[in-house]
Amino acid sequence: MTLKSLSTLDGLAAPMAPMAAMPPTAPTAWLDGWKLRLQDNALSLDPLDGARFIRILSESRLIGRQTELLAWLKGGAVQQFLPHQILVAAWGDFARWKVNCEVVSDLPGVRTMPVAGGPIDGLLRESYAMWLHGGREPLVLDGAAAMALRDQCGGALHGALESMRCVLVHGVRDKRSGCDSLYIALDARRLLQARLRSDFVALSHLLVCQIDIVWRRVAAFRLQDLRGEDVAADALELSVREREILGRLSYGSTNSDIAEALQISLFTVKNHLKRIFRKIGASNRTQAVARYNEALMQSAKAAPG
Repeated sequence: MTLKSLSTLDGLAAPMAPMAAMPPTAPTAWLDGWKLRLQDNALSLDPLDGARFIRILSESRLIGRQTELLAWLKGGAVQQFLPHQILVAAWGDFARWKVNCEVVSDLPGVRTMPVAGGPIDGLLRESYAMWLHGGREPLVLDGAAAMALRDQCGGALHGALESMRCVLVHGVRDKRSGCDSLYIALDARRLLQARLRSDFVALSHLLVCQIDIVWRRVAAFRLQDLRGEDVAADALELSVREREILGRLSYGSTNSDIAEALQISLFTVKNHLKRIFRKIGASNRTQAVARYNEALMQSAKAAPG
C-alpha cells in the first residue's frame, strides 16, 4: 500500500469559524533535524493494518456529533495509528492570530472542553511556527524537543503535560479560506516504538487530514446546537456571561475549570453561580443543569421544522 493510494481524502476541508494579532514566535534552530518529507515516504503496511486504516477512514464519514468524534478518537483503531492521551486542536486565521482551540483528553485535570487562549497560547504559537518552518509537514518530537515544546504551556494544563514524552505536530491548510488547522497529539509513550518512522509520519498525515474533515463537519452541527442554547438561555433570562458559565457547567466543568477557561477568579465564578441559581430557581448545580437541559429541549421543540 502506498501513500498515494490513500491520499485522496486530503484537502477536502471546508472553512471553520475563526481568539488577537501577534505573529508566531520564531522557530528554534534544532527543528531542521526533525523534518521528514512526505514524498520520501512509502507505506509498508501489511494487508491487515491496511484494512484497519481504511476502516478508520470509512467510519469517520459517519461522524456528525461531538460525542461520536470523541468516541472515534479514543477508540483502539485510531489510537493504534495515532496514539495520544491529549489532543489539542486549533483553527482559524493564524496570521492575525484569530484562533479557536479545544483540548480533548481523558486525563485528570484535562477536560474535553474549549480553551480560551491563556495558558495554551504559547504552545500553539511555538507549534505553529515549527510546523511552518518544517514545510507544513508532520513533526515528531521526543526527548528534549518535546520537553521544550511542553514548557510553552502554563496553568493547570502544564502539570498534565509533564508526563508527555512525545509530540506530533501537524496541520491542514485550507486554500479556499487561507486559514489553517493545527493538531498537537501528545502521549506518554514513544510514538514510534511500534512502527517505522516513515510509516508513522505518512499515516499521521493522512489521519490528521481526516480528523480535520470530521472536526469541521462537527463544528457545523455545533453552530446549530449553539442557536438552541441561545434560545434556552434567553428563556432563562440570563446574561451573556451567565449563559457561558451555565453552558460549561452543563458539560461537567468544575469551578476551577470555568475560572481558568474564562480567565476570571474562583470568587467571581461562585458569585455568578449564585445569581444563576437564584434566577432559574435552582438550589444546586445538578438542579441548574437540569433546568438548563429542560430549556434546551423546549427550545428544540419550538424550533421550526
